[in-house]
Amino acid sequence: MSKVLVVDPSLCTGCHRCEMWCSLTKYGEINPSRSNVYVIRREPAVDVPVVCMQCGLCIDVCPTGALKRDGATDAVVVDENICTGCGTCVKVCPYGVLRVDEETEVAAKCDLCSGSPACVNHCPHGALRYEDAGKAAARRREIWAMAHGVRIR
Repeated sequence: MSKVLVVDPSLCTGCHRCEMWCSLTKYGEINPSRSNVYVIRREPAVDVPVVCMQCGLCIDVCPTGALKRDGATDAVVVDENICTGCGTCVKVCPYGVLRVDEETEVAAKCDLCSGSPACVNHCPHGALRYEDAGKAAARRREIWAMAHGVRIR
């Protein structure tokens, strides 16, 4: 069964552990500027984790074919041996979560940590979850509705 990342902003406390664990897992250092998950603060004191939704738009625009979908996790992954760091994927990303890493000079994005996302495993409040795609779709509808002032029964 396919799984996806789900964000519940109402549970985020802005601790930034997701960013720290992401950078530590991917790059061996605690450096939020190298994280592939981003906690955005909106006033008054609302923190929202922003993650790759694995939509795949970046796959189609990559001129070298460095972006592909992983068959096991359904994540869009970067082949660092092929990526030239041109940034075309960054320009097309509707969520603004793709970046060209300053140190490696190749595209960087969430790859779901091969099916065990560190951000989810270390989120103390459950603001990030890795769930069955069907269940996640229902939860995303609820979160979207709440964000737009619709009462859920």
